[in-house]
Parts: sequence; C-alpha cells; structure tokens
Amino acid sequence: MQFDQKTLVKIGAVLVGVLLAVFFGTGSKDVPKETPSVALNEAAAEIAPQPAAKVEAEAPALSPSKPKAAAVPKAEGDFDYYLLVLSWSPTHCSSDRGRGQDDDLQCRSGRPYGFVLHGLWPQHERGYPQDCSTSEREVSDANMQAALKLSPSRQLVRHEWEKHGTCAGLSQDDYFAAAALAVDSVKVPKAYRSPAKPLVTTPNEVKRAFLDANRSIPNDGLSATCSRNELAEVWVCLDKDLAPRTCSPEVRRKHCGARQVRMLSVRGDWPR
Repeated sequence: MQFDQKTLVKIGAVLVGVLLAVFFGTGSKDVPKETPSVALNEAAAEIAPQPAAKVEAEAPALSPSKPKAAAVPKAEGDFDYYLLVLSWSPTHCSSDRGRGQDDDLQCRSGRPYGFVLHGLWPQHERGYPQDCSTSEREVSDANMQAALKLSPSRQLVRHEWEKHGTCAGLSQDDYFAAAALAVDSVKVPKAYRSPAKPLVTTPNEVKRAFLDANRSIPNDGLSATCSRNELAEVWVCLDKDLAPRTCSPEVRRKHCGARQVRMLSVRGDWPR
C-alpha cells in the first residue's frame, strides 16, 4: 500500500500523540497525591522545636525582709511582740562587766565582735513577761552551740532562755531558731560591721543608718540605747511572725536621741 506525503504526515502525527499519551499516563501513577496543607502544618508543629519558656528574673530585695512565714515558729505565749536586742560588743567588753571569765569567748578569744545578739524578748505593749514555767530548764548542748555563734557567752544564753525564752510559748529548739531568724532578718549597716577606728556619732545617726539599710522597718520600729557616753544596744521591734512593727511607747523612750556617743572599734582581745 502506497501513501502520499500528506497521508504519511497525518499518520505520523497520530502515532506521536498516542506515544505521548501512553508516556504521561504511565508517569502519573508515580506522582503522589497532593497532601493537604493543614496536615503539613500539623506535622511541622509536632517536630518543630518549642521555644524555651521565658524565665523572669526575681527582683532583688532592697534589704533583708522577714523570713517566710512557714519558717517562723508559731509563738503561743501571752505577749504582744518581740524585741530583738543587739548589743555593741566593744561597749560591753571595755566595761567592768566584760572582764569576767564567762566573757572570754566574746572579749578575749581573738575574734573581733561588733553587734552580737543580747536576746529576743517577748514583750507586752507595757512591760514584759519573764521567768515563765517550762519543763526545759537546761539549755541543750545543740542549742548552746548554735546560740554561741550569735551570743558568745554561755551565761548569757542560759539567762536569756530562762528569763525571756520560756515566755515565748515555744519549745527551746523553736525559740533559738526564731532568735536566729530574727537576727538574720536585720541587716547591720556596713559602717558598723567592723570599724577599725572608734566612731563618734549619735543614736539618731545610728538609727537612721539601720533604717536606711532595712527599709521595711518603720521609723518608730527601732531604738538605739546608751550606756553613759557609749552606744549600748539597738532594739528592733518585730511581730510574732518576725516582721518589723512599731515599738511601744516605753521602748521608744529608751532611744537616746541626739546626744553624742562613742562606738569603740572592734578587737579580739580586751584587757580583763
């Protein structure tokens, strides 16, 4: 059979069309169907690394605040508030009272003490309870060793427990724990931590320095007392949760005001 040129061209075009149809029809079997975009997004979310949680930095406190309430032993004694009494050790050690043998740890041990704990006193708005009934008369060895780090005199530690601690309505362990927490809640101003030279100041200036270093203490929550022309003690009023509070009028009257006083420098060896 013979075909003219036009016929041959038409046949060729048909064959090419058939071949192309067969080729693309077969290839389409290997092309995956389009995955829905929602499914892709969900899968990406499952494998994508999650951003780190934002951590907010805790704002630093302006000054030491009261201990957490849960850490403060609950006082059941019949009193209104605590009086935290901090003694200026050089005033005691330079006096006749500081020359006893029991004062050797505080005054002649080589360690230069500044402010030390005199005591934590349960206080009424007027007056205070003392020498309350207790079955724990003797201070245990463990409590004595812990207390001596704050009140370096065995005789003083025993006296403070018998006269004041027994009236807090706390066990002996809890009373000395509360005393340590109270001391820790009050920041001693830098100028009074370990002065190398004697200072001439006033109780008003000492009070102002403590208030500046402890912004939570109210203006009437602290008194500075005197022994003649020497600074004797700083008294800080705390509630039963060891939070600062206003002192009663009789405690505020103990403040020596604007009179000039000395604060002897700290030293580890005082003459007997």
